[in-house]
Amino acid sequence: MLIVAFLIAGFVVGTPQPVSFAPEVSDFALVASAPFAIGLVFVMYSFSGWNAATYIIGEMRTPQQNLPRALLAGTLIVLVLYVALNAVFLHTTPIDKLSGQLDVARIAGSYIFGDVGGRIVGAMICIGLVSSISAMMWIGPRVMMTMGEDIPSLRIFARKSTRGAPAYAILFQLTVANLMLFTRSFEAVLDFIQFALLFCSFFTVLGVIKLRMTHPDLPRPYRAWGYPITPMVFLLVTAFMMYYLLMERPLQSAFGILIMISGLLIYAVFRKRADPRSASASKSNQ
Repeated sequence: MLIVAFLIAGFVVGTPQPVSFAPEVSDFALVASAPFAIGLVFVMYSFSGWNAATYIIGEMRTPQQNLPRALLAGTLIVLVLYVALNAVFLHTTPIDKLSGQLDVARIAGSYIFGDVGGRIVGAMICIGLVSSISAMMWIGPRVMMTMGEDIPSLRIFARKSTRGAPAYAILFQLTVANLMLFTRSFEAVLDFIQFALLFCSFFTVLGVIKLRMTHPDLPRPYRAWGYPITPMVFLLVTAFMMYYLLMERPLQSAFGILIMISGLLIYAVFRKRADPRSASASKSNQ
């Protein structure tokens, strides 16, 4: 509701700026540039919660119906709000005042409501973020809880409180979040996190294509719409972003790669220890 109220006020109260939303021929060169690819990192981060409903699929009723609806509705809502917000920013605020700034909502709010109003908008956005933080603190630890259920060596993360919350997983996520806050670098943390997310997303979608080729007869309750065009478009755009992140943000990207490799090593070691076939084989030899 806060975002909708801000959108209405921006178009009704704000002073229009001399900006055109129609694309020009020169814009296509910018789309293939490094700054555009790096800018997409922040765009993708805004959309990165679209798949969060899959983390709690085990707690859904009729997930075959509700999960696709949640994903589609959530993506459409975020898409409309994101584009509308950026339109309001450009409609009400000079571009040179927004260039290179992180708190663009506060700046746009000051042009719509004045300096005091801009501070109020900034405070309202902070309050609105509380709901997002609360949702991710609820959803994120469920991933670690599932890991603890699948891998005995990580079973501590599957332990729940008396009210059914994955207490140790929540504490671990809280610790990691605070360590990132201590870096005091908003942009660097986003680049690091987004590279890791892109890395995982790329190979997840690539895995869909591989399974379609190697195991075409597997049951597939969820279908990839527009296959194979939509997955290929996703892979191309993701590879485009990852390439320029590696070129322009090598340190953050390297940390992202190290995190992914360490995760694979932990999975391989703990999974091997938990492999029931190896355990049964050892018992039979005895």
